[in-house]
Amino acid sequence: MDAERAPLWDLTQQNRANLLTALLPMLLSGALIVTAFLPVHRTLATDDLTGPSQQYRQLLAEITEYALLLTDPQTPPDHLVRTREKVLNEVRRPDEQLQRQFPHLTELERKTGVTLREIPPLLEQRTPAGLRRALEIAATLDTQNAAYEAVELQRRLRVVESTMLLAALLSGLLGSALILAALNRAGQERQTRELSETQQREALGMAAHELRRPMQALLLATEALRHTDNVRAREKLLRSIEGAAEQLASRSELERLDAMYVRMISTPVPTDLTALVARHESLRVRVRRSPEPLLWVADAVQVQQIVENLVENAIKYSSGPITVTLDPPTITRGPVIRVTDHGPGLHPSLHEAAFQPGTRLATHVPGRGLGLPLARRLAQVNRAEITLHDTPGGGLDVRVTFHLPD
Repeated sequence: MDAERAPLWDLTQQNRANLLTALLPMLLSGALIVTAFLPVHRTLATDDLTGPSQQYRQLLAEITEYALLLTDPQTPPDHLVRTREKVLNEVRRPDEQLQRQFPHLTELERKTGVTLREIPPLLEQRTPAGLRRALEIAATLDTQNAAYEAVELQRRLRVVESTMLLAALLSGLLGSALILAALNRAGQERQTRELSETQQREALGMAAHELRRPMQALLLATEALRHTDNVRAREKLLRSIEGAAEQLASRSELERLDAMYVRMISTPVPTDLTALVARHESLRVRVRRSPEPLLWVADAVQVQQIVENLVENAIKYSSGPITVTLDPPTITRGPVIRVTDHGPGLHPSLHEAAFQPGTRLATHVPGRGLGLPLARRLAQVNRAEITLHDTPGGGLDVRVTFHLPD
């Protein structure tokens, strides 16, 4: 039951992730726009903008009222005194309170050349000239403050405009990135389908590639057997024929193609690598190994295929002698099988390309470009890796390095 629920849970999680990803541009744009609009909203919805203007206008209105009362002979003296004291109390506060009551006061006074502190002594003169001067100061500060707030509002609106443009740009970029990611995913899915469709064709091609070698060995041994009367040579040829026949039998079972060439399942057993590499000694191939057996847990048939492919490649791409070397394991790595030729070598930039199926680095050499890719896959299922190295004086050194057991 848990196994059946897991795919549904994974699908739900994927859907949630996809939904969140799709909503990301909208959420980001909304966050940016709200962040930009909040200061303006507070300005327009509260007294943040109108409050300072009210204070300056209120002061101007109170001084104007006092001037009107002063010119009216019917104004009760106590009312006139209360009105004057009210204005004086507004402007005689401590500096800290005055700055809070009249925002931007210091900057406005610097720009206009007048000060709020001038008003009390002018009012206390109780003269038309002093009253007129007090009205001019209040009006100047009120006018300058209104201009200052208009500029501030324009600045905030420009911030909103810039933020909206930024939000639109980021939304467009994110949208494009998400579309590109979706297209990439679709392309990857298509490639996965195409890969699954071509795996069987690759398996058949690799099987044909691997069948060709024992068939050629079988034909050559049979032909040599016809032309020799030496008993020991005949026995050696017969053993070669038997080995080739065994390889043909093991590699021609169609029901094993999937395990052999697609998913490549290995059957590791203790294998004498010394004896395995010794089989490849011939007129052109020299084998260097210790006389003692070197046992290592691996799939003997698959390791044999690896060495066969590497030796065959070395023979095809070079004309001189070939050396197969078996290095014993160390404390940092397992044993290493090295196949070294003295041919033209391979530029380092082409080392990785050589492992791509179907890649032929020399068109004049027959083949299908499957030897190295097959050898790498066989090495991987046997806990080994294949690397290419240049040799001094030209040539290529192909190393199969086995990993130490966990």
